[in-house]
Amino acid sequence: MSVSAPTASRHAAAAAGAVIGGCLALAALSLLAPSIPSYDPFAWLVWGRELVHPSLTFGFEGGPSWKPLPVLFTAPFSLVADGAAPSLWLLVARTGALLALAGAYALGARLAGVWAGIVAAVAVLLTDQFTSLAWRGASEPLLLACVLWAIERHLAGRRGTAFALAVAAALVRPEAWPFLGLYALWRWRRTERTERLLMVGGLLLVPLLWFGPPGLTGDPFSASSHAANYNGQTGSDPAFTALKRGLALALAPIWLAAAAAVALRPGDRVVRGLAIGALAWLLLVVAMTVAGYPGLARFMLPAAAIACVLAGVAAVELVRRAASARGQAIGAVVAAALLAVGVAFAVGPARTAVDNTRTAIDAAHLQDQLTQAIAAAGGRARVLACGTVSVNHTAQTAFAWKLRVTLDRVVVQVRRAGIVFRGPRSLALGDTPQIGLVPPWHKVYLARAGVWRVKEVLPDHAPVPPGCGPRA
Repeated sequence: MSVSAPTASRHAAAAAGAVIGGCLALAALSLLAPSIPSYDPFAWLVWGRELVHPSLTFGFEGGPSWKPLPVLFTAPFSLVADGAAPSLWLLVARTGALLALAGAYALGARLAGVWAGIVAAVAVLLTDQFTSLAWRGASEPLLLACVLWAIERHLAGRRGTAFALAVAAALVRPEAWPFLGLYALWRWRRTERTERLLMVGGLLLVPLLWFGPPGLTGDPFSASSHAANYNGQTGSDPAFTALKRGLALALAPIWLAAAAAVALRPGDRVVRGLAIGALAWLLLVVAMTVAGYPGLARFMLPAAAIACVLAGVAAVELVRRAASARGQAIGAVVAAALLAVGVAFAVGPARTAVDNTRTAIDAAHLQDQLTQAIAAAGGRARVLACGTVSVNHTAQTAFAWKLRVTLDRVVVQVRRAGIVFRGPRSLALGDTPQIGLVPPWHKVYLARAGVWRVKEVLPDHAPVPPGCGPRA
């Protein structure tokens, strides 16, 4: 019995709603554990607040590079539930991470069946940095969800949805721009006039949101210049360093299996296209690194995720071929051997994922203590009254959020009178504040909260700002 198009569409919508709802529910449950965004997400929260609160001066000094998609969420979050905005963003980011796993499964299953989907999802989960980035609210897992589902929706014939997801991906990473442009060119002659207008709108949205908000401060290309000035520590051979970082995201057997998928299915245009796309993404990041951009490993996560999908395809294809050539028993042996190899290689990444999650939970406790330190020092008004506010590097954006100030108000190096919040140098806190005052100067102890020590730094040769000095 055939199913009508409207009925099939309703079933597909119901299935999509169930997947999104399930991911949203699981993400909400994860917030019961100690959770706090990392450096970049707190900057997006600050910018979102500045966009909707005209009393704040919108600017881009300090913090990471501008990124449009997260701020499309953080701005309304700040408007309707400012205090809950960090948790709401984590809810979005973690839902995106779970949707990325679901997308890897859906794409793998579409290409080679359920087991290919399972292998793909597990491989993405064990990709280096995935769990850490998801737990701390980074944008890359959300990017993976957009990329993987865009491909899956394209293969399902839902080209409009695929294009919309590609636009969303292009609002997270500039590496997605060429892919979006090529997809738009491919679709142009295959669409009606109304769809073309929507495509033009989507394409115009990308430069508008990337360059428009920074343009309000007079530098529409601040995201590019900021990224170029970031020290990616790529050494004397940036291309090799970037490529090495990208390949380290996934286990070596994943990359080998991805290449094997192309060899096992030489006539499969989808498999070949995915492999070419993953390689192109890798090479694009490498080229940008050579041009002076950071070349961080997380920029290449989409390539690693596609490799995970292809690895699932290869694993299923190997088992099928063994079973058809030598019988079901040999197929089962091959499947068991592949499973044993996978488990052996997965132990290390699984332990790393657990350790990363623990580190993220520790960071949440450190941020709670920082809030206590602000109160112990006399509260927001007193902290801001003394001029410069300084804190460990990785806590800068969170501190700006807590104090309701722009990012440029919080520094790492103190050059004039101010208050220093110093925590131990660690993975979660980064470099400690540095004193750059011209001698002579002195410190006044104010408070302590957990690992944080709060002191005023005052020059001897200048008057003490009102409100500073020892507390009564």
